[in-house]
Amino acid sequence: MSSTPHAERPRLGQLASGIVFAALAALLVPQAKLRLPFEVLPGGAYVALLGLPALWRHGSDADSGADLQVAAYGGTNHTMRSRLHLIQPGGTDIRFGDIAWQGEPFRAPPYYGLRATYWLPGQRLGIMGDFTHIKARALRGNAVEQTGQRDGRAVPSRQPLSATFKRLEFTHGYNLLTLNLVRRGDVGRARLIPYAGAGLGLAYPHVEVQRTGAPDATRTYAYQIAGPALQLLGGVEWRFGRRLSVFVEYKLDCAAINGDLVGGGQVDTTLCTHQLLAGPAFHLRPLQAAAVP
Repeated sequence: MSSTPHAERPRLGQLASGIVFAALAALLVPQAKLRLPFEVLPGGAYVALLGLPALWRHGSDADSGADLQVAAYGGTNHTMRSRLHLIQPGGTDIRFGDIAWQGEPFRAPPYYGLRATYWLPGQRLGIMGDFTHIKARALRGNAVEQTGQRDGRAVPSRQPLSATFKRLEFTHGYNLLTLNLVRRGDVGRARLIPYAGAGLGLAYPHVEVQRTGAPDATRTYAYQIAGPALQLLGGVEWRFGRRLSVFVEYKLDCAAINGDLVGGGQVDTTLCTHQLLAGPAFHLRPLQAAAVP
């Protein structure tokens, strides 16, 4: 007996999820460039990573057609502390301990995001392109652990960050562009639909770095391409019409930031940001595929 299209669709979902989570597993292995040690994420995130493949294991929405969903969102965020490496010509090579970052999500330019999701016909799987604008400003008044040399001289073991940096921030964003595989709950006639997903992408940070006491001509102030970036997300969507819905979501982004500096050298860190967001969505689905009457 030949297999039906409905029998093939869950297998396709399992194959896609296997590819994505194999990539995530490889990315989470500690690497010199990304520097994502296992302690950087809370333990619950690893439990979620192990459980997420099960979301793709069963079921399809045979009565639902393709749905292109476009959305915008805003919210609040918290960037975790991170280590940072500074290298510059003239004998500067410093490794800093945990640097605290300030996100200022409600100050211009605010935290925001834009996304488009294509939900596959007859499936609970979707492909999401997501752009996120997140700011991160180092709290320079905080004392941090440090090792290495500054201008050829050994640095104290602990010192305020302002002793080295007049500016250290990504206040025009360490912007992220990711491609995600997402899975939603049964659509049917439900109004509250849970979803979860994960993906990979690039960072496009606006690097602003200036040494303390250095002239303005040495200030780095430019967008640069960096990465890779990892994204995990989960939320609930409330549908209140054939075309409109709103969603509330938790999202975690981690991105390798490698900034080239004016005059030579670079800064290198990994930023991980927790986000709580919400926004509206508009659905461009066929009329006969509407899930909510």
